[in-house]
Amino acid sequence: MAHPLKPYAEQKRASRGFTLLEVMIAIAIFAVIGLGCWQVLHHVTTSKQRLEVRSEQLRELQKASWLIARDIRNLVDRPIRDNNGQHEAAISSLITGYALSLTRSGWVNPLNQPRSTLQRVAYTLEPSDNGKSSLVRYYWPVLDRAPETEPRKQIIISDVSHFEVQFIDNYGESQFHWPLRNDNFTPQNTAQNSRKDIAPLPAGIMLRLGIDPFGEIERLFALRDIEVAQ
Repeated sequence: MAHPLKPYAEQKRASRGFTLLEVMIAIAIFAVIGLGCWQVLHHVTTSKQRLEVRSEQLRELQKASWLIARDIRNLVDRPIRDNNGQHEAAISSLITGYALSLTRSGWVNPLNQPRSTLQRVAYTLEPSDNGKSSLVRYYWPVLDRAPETEPRKQIIISDVSHFEVQFIDNYGESQFHWPLRNDNFTPQNTAQNSRKDIAPLPAGIMLRLGIDPFGEIERLFALRDIEVAQ
């Protein structure tokens, strides 16, 4: 004969809930899983943001490189007059406030405005709001300027640590300033020293840019062949 209390005991055990210890263990497990998921999600989000920033910096660098290359490769021998009527060479590093100034061709005119297809541009480093420097491109609406003519400004690269320009002369020598003058142009070869036919335009231009986070970038633009001493 079955014990009269046995079915009641079995029913009581079957309806028993979780103990406090079991609930605390379950909460701890879910907390660990949630923390792990949050860390993974945070890492993915941070990586995505960094990738977007790097991609934008790379697009900015590519656009700036194209713009600089276009200006230099379209360099023409066209001196200009500044706002004070003073002469400026077709390409120069001696103009106050600018690391490089030049006249270029190929300025498109889709609206057929009454202006030249030649354009005067200049590059310089200027401090930005974040305490760093930016490479800025200036251009003027006319070549020979009136006193009130103002340039237009383009910030083409941010976070630039330095911007250096060197010029390659007729004989392949590097020069830190342009235009050259006969009295300070002294190539190593004495046979070349006697030559006075210094070209108004350099044979090449070398640019060095220090850009965060890409480091230093160097580009050499060959504009024409150099002369070889006989």
